Amino acid sequence: MAERGWRVRVLDAASPGHGGSGNAAAILYPKLVDAALTPSHIQSLAFLRTLDILSDARLAEHVDRSGVLWLQTRKHRVEIGPDHPWWRRYVWPMTAEEASQKAGTSLTVPALWLPHAGLIHPAGLLARIFAHPLVEMLPHHEVMRVTPDGMGWQLEVQRSVHGDQIHMTAEHLVIAVAGNIAPLLKTKHLPLKPVRGQISSFAPALPIKTTLCYGGYVTPEFQKQHVLGATFQPGRNDSSPCHEDQLANQAALLEAVPSLAQYMASSQVGSWRARASVRWQTPDYLPLVGWLPWPSDYERYLRDRVPSRPLTASAIESLPKIGVSVGHGSKGFSQAWLAADLLCQALTQSSQPHLSEVQERLRPDRFLLKAWKRGQLK
Repeated sequence: MAERGWRVRVLDAASPGHGGSGNAAAILYPKLVDAALTPSHIQSLAFLRTLDILSDARLAEHVDRSGVLWLQTRKHRVEIGPDHPWWRRYVWPMTAEEASQKAGTSLTVPALWLPHAGLIHPAGLLARIFAHPLVEMLPHHEVMRVTPDGMGWQLEVQRSVHGDQIHMTAEHLVIAVAGNIAPLLKTKHLPLKPVRGQISSFAPALPIKTTLCYGGYVTPEFQKQHVLGATFQPGRNDSSPCHEDQLANQAALLEAVPSLAQYMASSQVGSWRARASVRWQTPDYLPLVGWLPWPSDYERYLRDRVPSRPLTASAIESLPKIGVSVGHGSKGFSQAWLAADLLCQALTQSSQPHLSEVQERLRPDRFLLKAWKRGQLK
């Protein structure tokens, strides 16, 4: 939004990178799908958009495009052939021998080589984003309540440093967080669920030359350490690291890459650093992105309508709308840019026809509309 000329004020309950975005490294790579699905696949589209954004010289220094090897294990095998639109441009199939040379260690399975993928240094990238001259960053400002007022938005904000509460206003308001926003918006129809993940990091000890993904992942030396992750624990929202998860990360790596066992004695795990965080995701694993009619007004409007009759567009357009970009799970660094495009496009009423289908699939009221059509609005 700042790049498009708006003055943006960012309120953060803690500070940038306090949650999952504070990991030592973010892995930039897409979930690969077959040829027929790729042109409309959300993660594929988001990955290409992210590559474009991060080629900006202001951001590129915080990106290491050292590539990613997606190991073709039994659980994570994807068929990629010459008919695939990314064939030998964004993805190269490799035999186990070819992949071993690229990895710097012996691999027992073939792999898909993603040469444009790589690593992001989250702290550096976030600092550069918030240094934009049109962005004002306000850490330790927790939004406690938002209310539409006819002209824009009223916010009640708790300032933890000052220990007081202040009121703020905004012409437009976007909630772009990794957590659960349903309590703030007082609705049951943004079905976000927590997923806990723990990463491990340790001093350089492995001979690998590129990031290996196998369900989990391990990085080459990056910012003077290897990063190994991550556990996937749906339903948990605690963020205290534990030794059992360190062992789980190690076991997953050694199952996928047995050749690294000689560099990773079990006794070393106790010296590893650990970091756990929680991301929230939706039941269909797609984020909620777009301008959401204010839920209390929207739900009241829907309750008075019969699902078999079409909705009146003008009536919905008259409702106050709040922007949301949530439910990205562990894909925030690769999906947030595409989400921002969708929000800006709608706000400026600019036309990008190739994004219209994406906008429809990610619309933040999709679960509310399903509940309404099933007669589940109470």
